[in-house]
Amino acid sequence: MRRLIGLIIFLLIALFSIPLIYLFTFGLVDLFNSFQNVISISYLKLIINTVSLVFAVTISTLILGLYLSWATEIAKIKFAKIWRILLVIPLVIPSYFAGYLFILFYGPKGQLYDFFSYFGSLDRLPDIYGFIGSWLCLTFICFPYVYINICTGLKLVDRKLEDASRVLGKNHFETYIKIILPNIKGSIFAGCVLVALYTLSDFGAVQALQYQTFTLAIYTKYRSFDLEGAASYALILILLSLPIIYYSINMSILNSYKISKKPSEFISQNLYDVKDKHSIIQLSLVFITLISVLIPFAMIFELIFRTNLTFLELLQTIKLDAIYNTLIGSVATSVLCVVFAFIIIDVVAKNNYKLRIIFENLIYFGYTLPGLVIALSFVYFAVNYFFSIYQTWTILILGYMVLFFSTGYGPIRTSSELIGDRYSIASKSLGKNFFETFYKISLPLYTPGIRKGLLNVFILTAKELPVTLVLAPLSFHTLSTVIWDGLEEANFSSAGLAGLLLIIIIAIPTYLSIHTEDIKVKFSKNK
Repeated sequence: MRRLIGLIIFLLIALFSIPLIYLFTFGLVDLFNSFQNVISISYLKLIINTVSLVFAVTISTLILGLYLSWATEIAKIKFAKIWRILLVIPLVIPSYFAGYLFILFYGPKGQLYDFFSYFGSLDRLPDIYGFIGSWLCLTFICFPYVYINICTGLKLVDRKLEDASRVLGKNHFETYIKIILPNIKGSIFAGCVLVALYTLSDFGAVQALQYQTFTLAIYTKYRSFDLEGAASYALILILLSLPIIYYSINMSILNSYKISKKPSEFISQNLYDVKDKHSIIQLSLVFITLISVLIPFAMIFELIFRTNLTFLELLQTIKLDAIYNTLIGSVATSVLCVVFAFIIIDVVAKNNYKLRIIFENLIYFGYTLPGLVIALSFVYFAVNYFFSIYQTWTILILGYMVLFFSTGYGPIRTSSELIGDRYSIASKSLGKNFFETFYKISLPLYTPGIRKGLLNVFILTAKELPVTLVLAPLSFHTLSTVIWDGLEEANFSSAGLAGLLLIIIIAIPTYLSIHTEDIKVKFSKNK
């Protein structure tokens, strides 16, 4: 048994090392061979474009997240529960689809142009391609990452601190700035890091809106079969993101298990009475929901009904294997990630601190890499060393695992930290073997973390596009590739219907993942 587990751990470490080996051998050599290109105007422009987009999207989502969390969690407004649901819906829209929906409505000859031209003469709307369009599009699909994290932080703030601040004569604004914000800064940084990483690795939105960033440049190099150039571009992208990667790993933003085991005391919340500002707040929430939810879904249905086919006839144009592949790939990846995560946590994390640190740094570094970089590293590995798995289910699932393993590992690690070893030790002292202890003790206690880990990996795998495009077998389709092919080939109805089906598939897991009972609260109540 120990030898088998040791072999599994060795293979996992080797698997997660493939992107690093690819980047620092293949990419580094090309980078030194063409050093004069590194300091060229084109490289400098890519750096400025990428950094400016990351900075702009992160700041704008932070502002939106702070305001929306205040409005729905602190302010006393009507329909707060409905707004909390609506404001997380943008998470289910893949960025590569959102980019085209954005163009369809806001483009120079889009639906907004048709609306204004109906009331008067209007030649065309301002061009939304480039930085402005990419910034706005990514802002309105990424702000839920910040919003959800801040809302979670606000629920854990001890409300007695607010009461004490008001007793000392501080008004609501001063209390929010000096008391609440310092207590949720970890949640704020977590959300901002997630948005920054998402923007750095985004490929779909910037491709649709024709904004040159490193991720799009990497894909262009790959399409021209320049794997060395793609690796050198990827290496520069990693160097740019090192501050974020370092913070996310060492400050425990992505590895969310490092949390307080003693949560703040919960008392009834005294919501802030907004009085005459209530209507303004409601209008602002309607406006944000209109842009981020209603307009995208209206454009999806506009795409679907751009054909003379009936809905049932159009549904038949979507290959059933695309739905099947989406579900099977997502389920297989999520199950494998959770199973291996459980083995690592139950065997390695509790007994070998140094090996745990090495493994966790590898898996979290894998999550911070763009999917395209992961895919290219596996192409390099398969073509040179293991051609039999090239463009097969095997290499596709392995690529998914390297990219999303940490999202399944983190929640289970959180459960492990909160439970501790006392239950398993007591079980073994009563003569129970490993499997009995696992089935009767560990598995029931880890259920919240396992459930959240499964849902996280499923959602991200179902939406993933670059890894699927590069590593999937020939003539292999998922709903994400059907969307991509449909938009590339101007088959908009098929793309719209595939997008709607994909959103339906991941909507319920997204809701369950977000509203899974907080692990910290669950175990604190059971003590």
